[in-house]
Amino acid sequence: MQLCNLLKSRVESPEFLEKLDNIQKSVYQHGAVDETISWDIVSAADIWDDKSMNVSDDSEDGYVLVKQEDIVDGIACFMAAYLLSLKETKELTPNQLQEALSKTFSTKKRKGKLQKAWAGTQVIYNVASWSATAIGIYQNPAILKAATAAFWTSCRVVSKFL
Repeated sequence: MQLCNLLKSRVESPEFLEKLDNIQKSVYQHGAVDETISWDIVSAADIWDDKSMNVSDDSEDGYVLVKQEDIVDGIACFMAAYLLSLKETKELTPNQLQEALSKTFSTKKRKGKLQKAWAGTQVIYNVASWSATAIGIYQNPAILKAATAAFWTSCRVVSKFL
């Protein structure tokens, strides 16, 4: 959920719109819209500039610190480059592509029919199991007495905290 929100905010930023224009030019320059050519056209120069790389000059180990923003930017750029390489989306303007990506990363919780059916069966199962438990308690007077005592004791304890 947090990643989707970060991606959506990144995609909706004006800087990303600029980057979309550069990615689109790069896609057309490399001819990636052609079906026979691989869409794997995003190079390190397209995404990273020297100032965003956190490499210390005195470090001999060669490690690069990758921040969360770098990951989000990489995912967003990759998605944009891939979408631009498809025949169906090659005519999109950067603004249209930005809007499409923004909708993609929106976190609307709409359940499909299968998810609704699954949730419904879970409710039915819970009701049936609680009903079976209640019937079992009421059929045995000793269990009924113990359950009633436990219920009232818990009510008293909770009421003391309120």
